[in-house]
Amino acid sequence: MVNYGGDEVSALVIDIGSSSLRAGYAGDDTPKAIIPSPYGYIPPSALSGDGDATMNENGTSEVAGKAKSYFGHSGPSIWRANMEIGNPISDGLIADFGPIPALIRHALEDVMHCTASEHPILVTEPSWNTQANRERMAEIMFEEFQVPAFYIANTSVLNTFAAGKGSALVIDIGQSVASVVPVVDGFVLRKGLQFSSLPKLVHAHARHLLTTPNPVRPPAELYPYQLISSKQAVEPNAHPRYTLREDRLAGTTRSWREWYEAREVEEWVQTVAGVLDQGWNDQLLQHRQHKQYEFPTGYNAWFGPERFGVGEMYFHHTPQLAGNPDIPKHIPGLITDSLKACDPELRQVLISNVVLTGGGSLFSGLADRLGSELARSFPHFKIHAPGNPIERRYGGWLGGSILASLGTFHQLWISREEWQEHGKAIVGQRCK
Repeated sequence: MVNYGGDEVSALVIDIGSSSLRAGYAGDDTPKAIIPSPYGYIPPSALSGDGDATMNENGTSEVAGKAKSYFGHSGPSIWRANMEIGNPISDGLIADFGPIPALIRHALEDVMHCTASEHPILVTEPSWNTQANRERMAEIMFEEFQVPAFYIANTSVLNTFAAGKGSALVIDIGQSVASVVPVVDGFVLRKGLQFSSLPKLVHAHARHLLTTPNPVRPPAELYPYQLISSKQAVEPNAHPRYTLREDRLAGTTRSWREWYEAREVEEWVQTVAGVLDQGWNDQLLQHRQHKQYEFPTGYNAWFGPERFGVGEMYFHHTPQLAGNPDIPKHIPGLITDSLKACDPELRQVLISNVVLTGGGSLFSGLADRLGSELARSFPHFKIHAPGNPIERRYGGWLGGSILASLGTFHQLWISREEWQEHGKAIVGQRCK
């Protein structure tokens, strides 16, 4: 609660990631609004007629002479003729601020039914965020949303707070970026910051596995269910029998198709893929249970040892990949490089307080394998990996919820008056 004009007002916490935007009230243990970061838009060239700017409850925004945009759960997931897919987030950073206000407005007004101008707002940021991005976010909050107060907080620090710690080595695995960040006494040690696009490599390997034929099964065709008119039941590993909706094929854009295919691969990864907890072992693999998965076309298959090869990419690169300097670092490499950059006396403190977070960290077997990898080099390590998926997936938001609800945090808010007096310079001075 924050006191303004004698009234107590709950602060709002907004955490924007590559896969979703999380928003809710400070002091709560889960976000009230979780909406996809990707959004749909129909370019002006594909629209007929024009109208004034509008925004309605299903997350549709239309501006005269501009693209018609669709946000939230009824946004990209619904097929629309000529609809393209955009994502303002690239490599964990906001690369396009254009759709950000509409995305936030949909979460706050349409989903949470609250008014931004009545609440202080805390926004999260990755450790590698730029000063220009921080200032632009402050500008959006004060100028477009007219918030009474604002603060931008580091996700790694917030994950440390969410784990009940002051110092930690935060391993955050998201949809597109994996990072290892040392946090000491609530501050990020910039020299130890390490991050890479490792999740993209894992995703690419999974897609290659599914779409490449092998002696046992044909390749999977990743057609979205929205483009399938009918299908018939088939035996496992048999060619699917389905009929496409010819009326929709011409209006399906490449970006929408690619977005859906990526989503289908991600679904397969979360459902079927895994990683062995003690490292690759051919004998052990023979005794591991196979898993079945069915695609929207009706094609279904049993996946055996190859499903563990996907998770192995997080911890080990094949000799062919290892020789490529452009290949993203794996998790052990990120940890090693991060600790090397820290002072020797801090390394034991950090390795004794490892915090595992991010939606990608929920990958089957990953936490146990990380423990096995750390045990080889650090006898006295300790991993904090909450079993509750919500805590793991939304750790940054949860830390923000804790921080913004503290009475002692009141003095850190940047007030509207301070913004008007000092401008963008106040952001770098106040938000360390």
